[in-house]
Amino acid sequence: MVNSWKRKARLGALILLISVIAWMLTGCESQSGGSSSISPFKGEPMIVDSALSLDVVDNRPNGITNTFRPDDERIYLWIYWINVEGSHNVRVEWFSPEQGTGEPPYYKSTEYFTSSGEQITWFYLEKPAGGFARGEWEVYVYLDNSFERSYLFYVG
Repeated sequence: MVNSWKRKARLGALILLISVIAWMLTGCESQSGGSSSISPFKGEPMIVDSALSLDVVDNRPNGITNTFRPDDERIYLWIYWINVEGSHNVRVEWFSPEQGTGEPPYYKSTEYFTSSGEQITWFYLEKPAGGFARGEWEVYVYLDNSFERSYLFYVG
């Protein structure tokens, strides 16, 4: 009976040891994440689609990408708005990789429009002499002077 008890104890210890090792191998590398959701305010102006692209053809982005070449002729930001009834202005501010924090934008442009609810706007940068600077660029979008969103893109 003592032998039977020792065997059960050893088997239990072995199972516990294997379980601890398995837990350590799978549990040491923790992964985390999360999510959230909200209901947008009814009637609030919002961007429902947008894209950086090489061109805009028939009011639609053409050549959608977030990676550009220094010798591309233009870089476009295309935006589709809803719930924009009345008169509004959209301002975009482009920041080059050569700029430091707090510096004025590389280029700034504003589009004024009057809409009955939906609107497409687009903005672009012309290739400067010598081409676009290589690195990470940023574009900030404001509707009626309120921040809406930002975009990152690369010139390589």
